[in-house]
Amino acid sequence: MKTSPQDVRQQQFKLKFRGFDIEEVDNYLELIAVELEELNKENDSLKSEIKKMAQEIEEYKKAENDFRRMISSAQDFRKDAIEKANQESQLIIKQAEMKAAETLKGAEEKIVKIEKDIDGLKAQKRQFEVLLRALIENHMKLLDMMGEGAEMERTKI
Repeated sequence: MKTSPQDVRQQQFKLKFRGFDIEEVDNYLELIAVELEELNKENDSLKSEIKKMAQEIEEYKKAENDFRRMISSAQDFRKDAIEKANQESQLIIKQAEMKAAETLKGAEEKIVKIEKDIDGLKAQKRQFEVLLRALIENHMKLLDMMGEGAEMERTKI
């Protein structure tokens, strides 16, 4: 049973022979009622503070859960970003390898063409040398024939 300050103030006692001083009892009951009022106010204030703190704790718990979700999301995002970056780097490497292979193939084709051109130029050089030798030999024979013809004319004279 909860006793209020008003209950203490309204409490009546029966009078008996040789009883307590009524004024002293009333004064003491008033003192108890005042203290009870103060305790009730303090109790109400503490209950209000507890309720407020409980709400703050709930807000902190919600904020903590939100923060944990954000951390988890950030970790997932980081993991996904790293995975995507790895995939993109692998793609770039493959593209670079393909481009390098194409460039190498083109260079090899150019080398083959240059080697064929060199072989063709060598063949032309040999052919030119043969023709030049034949021309020189023909000119030498012509000179020899002309020299023999001039000697024959000298001997005729």
